[in-house]
Amino acid sequence: MNIREKLNLSPQEQRIVDYHDKSISSGKVGRDEFDRPVTVLSTGIKIPAGEKYEGAFVSVPGFVKGRTDLNEDELYKHWKKEINLGRWPMYNSGEELNKRSQDIHRIMDAEEEAARNAR
Repeated sequence: MNIREKLNLSPQEQRIVDYHDKSISSGKVGRDEFDRPVTVLSTGIKIPAGEKYEGAFVSVPGFVKGRTDLNEDELYKHWKKEINLGRWPMYNSGEELNKRSQDIHRIMDAEEEAARNAR
């Protein structure tokens, strides 16, 4: 059983992995300050008061259009429609989001070589 099967991803978590896969297959891979490949840059955002999922924590790609410098407010605005449609993974706490994001990141770590070669 490979890491993807072991993690038993929800459809929303699978979207994070699909984003990673698409970054590699398209060759649109960024680089961090240590020259490591960036394909998703999962970013946790606490959904603001007054919004549909107020108080929940959502994980969205922070690597958008080749950029990694968008802040949480900018990312929320960028992904808001998809967040409200339930397309990205949501969690009850920041701790739960961080734990699951670390689990999912194991897929990216296992595929670092492919991401490095996807230029």
